[in-house]
Amino acid sequence: MVKIKEKRSKKILIMGVGNLLLKDEGFGIHIVRELKKLELPENVELLDGGVLGPNLLGYIEDIEKLIVVDIVNATMKPGKIFRIKPEQIKNKSQKSFLSFHQIGLLETLNMAEILGGKFETIIFAIQPKSIEMGMELSEELKEKIPEMIKLVLDEIKN
Repeated sequence: MVKIKEKRSKKILIMGVGNLLLKDEGFGIHIVRELKKLELPENVELLDGGVLGPNLLGYIEDIEKLIVVDIVNATMKPGKIFRIKPEQIKNKSQKSFLSFHQIGLLETLNMAEILGGKFETIIFAIQPKSIEMGMELSEELKEKIPEMIKLVLDEIKN
């Protein structure tokens, strides 16, 4: 008897990074918390990546797609959303396009690649208004939460 392999779903990790103590800096974490309230497909995992940087390497083993939610300083209007691939960050001038976690995240992705990790990475980033002390998001970023969640959910479907 010939067994037909089941089509398995790609393992997807959605990781929010940031610091909740610095207002908009915690945007990625807020998104992960909102996503935890939803019923997601079995192949999707959520991770509060905080500011762990290279310590995240163990979490991205055996995945096929990584979706990162973060903030980025692109000197744009607060609330502007970007869909970025890691190679786009590498090619941009640090002055014009800088994620506050760019170095740690890119190093982690490079290490994963060296160790044989083969997964697609998409970064959804948003321009913050304030990264001062405080736990509340600015109004500009609060009102972008539904849009960011829709973008992440659409990315999962693709």
